Amino acid sequence: MTMDANSVQLSPDMIKALDWVPSITWVSDSSGQCLLVNRAWREYTGRSLEESYGGGWLGVMHPEDASTLPGQIKSAYADKSTFTIEARFRRRDGRYRWLQNVGQPLIDESSGATLGYIGCCTDVTNHRQAEEGLRQASAKYRSVLASLKDAVVVIEDHLRSDDPSQNLRRDDRLTPRQREILHLIARGYSTREIGVQLHVSVKTVESHRAQLMQRLNIHDVAGLTRFAIRTGLVQSD
Repeated sequence: MTMDANSVQLSPDMIKALDWVPSITWVSDSSGQCLLVNRAWREYTGRSLEESYGGGWLGVMHPEDASTLPGQIKSAYADKSTFTIEARFRRRDGRYRWLQNVGQPLIDESSGATLGYIGCCTDVTNHRQAEEGLRQASAKYRSVLASLKDAVVVIEDHLRSDDPSQNLRRDDRLTPRQREILHLIARGYSTREIGVQLHVSVKTVESHRAQLMQRLNIHDVAGLTRFAIRTGLVQSD
């Protein structure tokens, strides 16, 4: 490849050498017109070198990208900067694939002028699809998490009923007498005082208390009290 003050000059040997490069490689002039695409491009797109000259390479770009990408490239050329742009190109089998296009300015060492650009393209379709899959999975996870949070709120609202004893009455594990005894235990009444209140013997109260602990899987009076407060049977101080 040789250069003069106005444009990139491609020697026959350089053209042959670029055909051996395994990745898609291209060369353009300073205005962005295609001067060369190597064999990898021609095999990937199924288009000849002649069909790709000038702006012909845009013919295999997705219409949505073809309306915006040339402007992005023109802006990079104006700034004389390296650019990286992704766009969809039609492969020879008719399918559009995402290619990452990296362009590097060719600078004339003597004058500092930008004579053109050389670049390469890499198929990044699988990478983009993987990223999209992760994004969708993340969105689904957030949706499930939000649903779980909503369910927790519903349950908490249900437990915070306006009737303090409503939740306890719904607990079919306890008989009405056991609920009465649990209420008095939580209020701090002794076994004898509970018997007097309910007109039953101390042994009867002790029997009901033992059954309460067994059915609720609670092993002490303090645990029974906490259960009664948690279910709204009594109010905590």
